[in-house]
Amino acid sequence: MQNRIDAAIDMARAEREALRWILLSALWHGRPYGVNEHVLLMTARDVLLRSTADQVRAELCSLEKRGLVAIGKSGPVWWAELTAEGESLVEYRADCPPDIARPPRW
Repeated sequence: MQNRIDAAIDMARAEREALRWILLSALWHGRPYGVNEHVLLMTARDVLLRSTADQVRAELCSLEKRGLVAIGKSGPVWWAELTAEGESLVEYRADCPPDIARPPRW
């Protein structure tokens, strides 16, 4: 029973880490204008992550706390854009925190 719980926790963590990378990558492609949360959510779902709008917002907040993205709000809609630090991370010029699933550079 404990192995199943551990596996579920690991899967949820892996999905959060992958979502963080997908969000950063999508924002990199949306430079210099930024991207709204609906586009980010659809991007996450297109790569087969089971994401919700609340999860996207939570991960955006996590990335903002690290200085990787800037979040803006226009009424009920959120949008985000990369900071200089976020751009460096996506372009492999900066070290990646361990809880972002950035693929190895090839």
